[in-house]
Formats: sequence, structure tokens, C-alpha cells
Amino acid sequence: MSNQEPQERTDPVEELDELMTDESAEPGMSYTIEYDDTDRADAGADDTDTADNIDAEPEATAEPSADGAGTGDEEAAAAANTAAAALDEPDEEDSTDDVDDSVFRAYPMFSMRGVTVADAKTGEHIWNDLSMRCEAGTSYGVLVDAHNTRQHDTLVALMAGFAHPAEGSVMTKSTPLHDLTPLELRGHRIGVLLQQFALRGDLSAAANLEYAMDASNRNYLKPIAVLAQELLTRVGFAPRGDDNATQAERSRALVRTLGAVDRARVMVARAIATDPDIVLADEPTATLDETDAATILDLLRAQVHGESKQRTVIVVTTDPHVAGAMDETIDLTH
Repeated sequence: MSNQEPQERTDPVEELDELMTDESAEPGMSYTIEYDDTDRADAGADDTDTADNIDAEPEATAEPSADGAGTGDEEAAAAANTAAAALDEPDEEDSTDDVDDSVFRAYPMFSMRGVTVADAKTGEHIWNDLSMRCEAGTSYGVLVDAHNTRQHDTLVALMAGFAHPAEGSVMTKSTPLHDLTPLELRGHRIGVLLQQFALRGDLSAAANLEYAMDASNRNYLKPIAVLAQELLTRVGFAPRGDDNATQAERSRALVRTLGAVDRARVMVARAIATDPDIVLADEPTATLDETDAATILDLLRAQVHGESKQRTVIVVTTDPHVAGAMDETIDLTH
């Protein structure tokens, strides 16, 4: 554990926010959300009343006589039963709406619903009525248009909480992202893997992880130096076959001296260092060849199974092959 006082350290989350604000924000951009949610609070009321009425209705019985005197009673009972069955059977359209609402109320790990983002100057929609849901224990490849970098950057900014819509819902479980502080969001809830700002090149592989864990203000059951080494081993940066001295020496190498695939491994380790619920990766294989890309995608997909939880892994990419390597694909190119 570092002996420096917390107040003397630079908060990497705030540093990352500042970098994103200075270099990635679209000048003059604002975020306007058009959100329409029909209130169906009374959707189940009719069904409840119907069920009560059916339960209260006396059972119709008829004993036919030799001369057919009970035939009319039998027909009446049959008609009553048919009517009750019809009341029990839900209208197909209403049933679909109720299912959609009940599914959304289940609060997936990450969700966007009806998000519309407009440019403040031109009024042009960057995203229009965008909805998605991502569950725990599943990896998702989100495919975006390679020719629309503004759409791509805006989506990542919204998903990571760097940008907040004025209205609408971008949520983790039941909590809107805008209700969380940067430290709560990117220090605890979401591990963000960005090509440009994911690592500090002036620090070693292990120090990058220790830096993120120390700044998160979380309590750990082991010293963070030990945890950093374990994480590097888990992502294949310091293989288990190496002895302790070799692992330690490798982990002390400055990130700027590492090859592309080793940097990618360290980025994955840093993204999961604070044990987040969500891992968000933006073009994680952009600098890798085909073989190394497959290795890192397998590594990312494996992160849905944490030691103590099921995570959601979301990879935003312009490459259909990268998106298709995840468990599910969300195609936003149409």
C-alpha cells in the first residue's frame, strides 16, 4: 500500500474526466433525450378483478333428466365457462406491452432506453431513440458505423458516464449514471478500457494497477501489490509458469516499453482491478494482429465470471468480427 496521503495523490478518475473533456468532447454539443414511457400502472388491475370474480362465481352443475329438462342449464353453464376463459386470456398486444415493462423493471446490469442525442447547434440527431439492455454474466459486442466517429465517441461517452443526457435513462441496475459520482461510477461500478487513456506509460504494469486500486478508496482483503501481481497473472501477463522473481521483474517493466498485446493485457487487468460490475472496452483490438486480437477478445469474454460476481462485458467496435466474438451482438449500424 502506498504511504502517501490520499489527498496528495492525483485522482486518476478525475484526471481521465479532464482528459476526455479537453480532447474528446464535441464543442458545443448538448444532449437532449426524448423519452416516452406510457404509464401502465393499472395494467394488472383488470386481471385481478377478473380473477376475483371468477373465483367468486359458483360452480355451475346440471343433472340431465331422461326428458332433457337439464339441457338448458348445461348450455348456460358452458356459455359462462367460455366467457370466463375469454376473460382469462390476455389480449396479445397488451400482453406484449406488459412483458416489455416487466422486463425493464427487472433492472439489467446496464441499460439505455429511448435515448436521443442532438447537436445543440444544428439540432441534428446523433442518436435517435436508442435502447439496449445488457445482462450480468454475458458479453456484448456493440457494432457502430465505422464512418460516423461522432456517433461512436458519443455512445462511449454516454455508456461510460463521461456525458450525461438531460433526460432519459442510461442506467446501471436501478441507478442512473448521472446520480453517481465519477469515483463511484468509474472507480467502483464500471471498468473502462479506452485505447488512449487506459494506461500511464510512465508507470510499470504493476504500478498502473496499484495506482487505480489505491485511488478507488476501496477496502481490499490483501495488499494491493499482491493483488496487482495476481491480476497480471490472471490475464496472462505474468504467466503462472514463471518463478516469483521473473514475474516481479516483468511486472516492473514500464508500460511504454511493452508490446501491443502485453499493453492490452495490462489494460484488461486495470479495468477489472477494482472488481467492477461492468467492463466497457472501446476498440480493444485496434492495434493488434488477428492472432493477438483473438487472445484479447477471449480474455475479455472470460471477465464475465468474476471471483465474487457475474459481470457484464461490453465491447464497442466498428469491426463485425470483433462484435461477433462476444456472446451477443447489438448492431447499431442500421
